Amino acid sequence: MVDESRHPRWQLLRTATDRVAAGPPTEGPSTHVLARLEALDRRIAADLRRLLPAETRELRGSHGRILDLISESGTRPSTLAGGAWITKQAVGKRLRELAEHGLISQVADPADRRAVLVRRTPAGDRVRQAAVGAIGAMEAEWAADVGDERYATFRAVLDELGGRRTGPSA
Repeated sequence: MVDESRHPRWQLLRTATDRVAAGPPTEGPSTHVLARLEALDRRIAADLRRLLPAETRELRGSHGRILDLISESGTRPSTLAGGAWITKQAVGKRLRELAEHGLISQVADPADRRAVLVRRTPAGDRVRQAAVGAIGAMEAEWAADVGDERYATFRAVLDELGGRRTGPSA
């Protein structure tokens, strides 16, 4: 008679069963970097909901990014799409939504009447300032949570991995 418990399939099943019995893994899907970034994204959303004024809470992060990218003299939609890392179609949709909220206006580009410039309205400036203030408050809270030095290191690593170089080698 053959001892089936020595068969490779049974050994594999026994190993898998032992792993389940041992509890959740310390490495794997729940702890990889993307899961941690997703958790951080959820924290950012919760912190900003708490810190932003109520009238700005229905806006998306991409709305805030677009408002931040608009220069004082105005910015073309294609430039906004590139800066926000979204398609021209998506930026068009976001611009319509921002216009419906009275946060932007679109005017003909004096340098090229066929082109459009997007400008923040005074209400758009206020929303942008509120977002900048909320982000600053959130960062101050995080620095208080982990310490200024560790937070500065965290920011430096984000800048490096995100492609933005700072300091003498910039």
